[in-house]
Amino acid sequence: MLSAFVLLTVATFAPFPVSAQTLGAAAPTATTPSMPKGDRRKDRSTSGSAFKRIPPVNALQFWSGASVATLTASDNEYFRGSMKIVGVQWTHDLFAWHGARVSWVTELLPLMLVTSSSPPLRIPPRLRNPLTADPKRLALYLEHDSYGFGISPLSAQAEIPISGHFSTIVQVTSGAAWFSKVVPYGQATQANFTVNPSLAFQWRATSSTRVAFGYTLHHLSNGSFGGSNPGMNSHMFLMRVTR
Repeated sequence: MLSAFVLLTVATFAPFPVSAQTLGAAAPTATTPSMPKGDRRKDRSTSGSAFKRIPPVNALQFWSGASVATLTASDNEYFRGSMKIVGVQWTHDLFAWHGARVSWVTELLPLMLVTSSSPPLRIPPRLRNPLTADPKRLALYLEHDSYGFGISPLSAQAEIPISGHFSTIVQVTSGAAWFSKVVPYGQATQANFTVNPSLAFQWRATSSTRVAFGYTLHHLSNGSFGGSNPGMNSHMFLMRVTR
C-alpha cells in the first residue's frame, strides 16, 4: 500500500513526464490500424441506396376499361353517360427508387367510345321551350354517342413490389383526345385534354406476362378553350396485360 501511494504521488507532482515503465505499469498494446481510405469508400459503396439506375427494359401494355359512373368535372354533377377505352402503352424503365421501378410511358388510345348528356338543369331555358328550341343546338345537350382517339406522351408509372409474384402499379397518363361530337355536352368542344391517374394490382403470371386489375379516374377537359368547359370525370375499372 505504501509503495503504491509513493508512486501515485510522484506521478502527480513530478515536473517531468513519467513513463509507464517508470510507474511499473504494463506497456500499452498496439492500437488497431485505421482503415485505409480506399476501404472506407468501398464500405460506403456497399451500403443501401434509395436511388439506383437499372438496365432499361421495354414492354408493351394492352388495357381496356369501362366506366361505372360519369360526372361533370366543373361541378361534380352526375349525368347519364359512359366511357369505354381501349389503349396500348409502351413503357421504358428509367430507374429504381426505394425498390420501386419507375418507367416512362407513351400511350395510344385508338378507340374511345363516349355516351354523354347534360344534367337537366344545365339545358338553357329557351332550348327547353318547344316554341323557341333549336333542334340542332338541343341535340348537343341530349344524350348522344361519339367515338374518338387520343395520345398520351407525358406519362409515367411506378411498379412497387408487394411479395412474390404480386406488385402495385401507380400510373399517371396525360395527353389529348379528339371526338366525333361535342363531349360532354352543349358548348364544350370535340378536342379535349386528358389526365388519367390509376391504381392497379398486378400478378406476374409467367416470366414474360403480367396481368393487372384496378381503378382509374379518367379526366377530360377542354381547358376553357370552348364556349363552356363542364369537363367529364369517368370512374372506371380497368384490366391491363403487359408483355
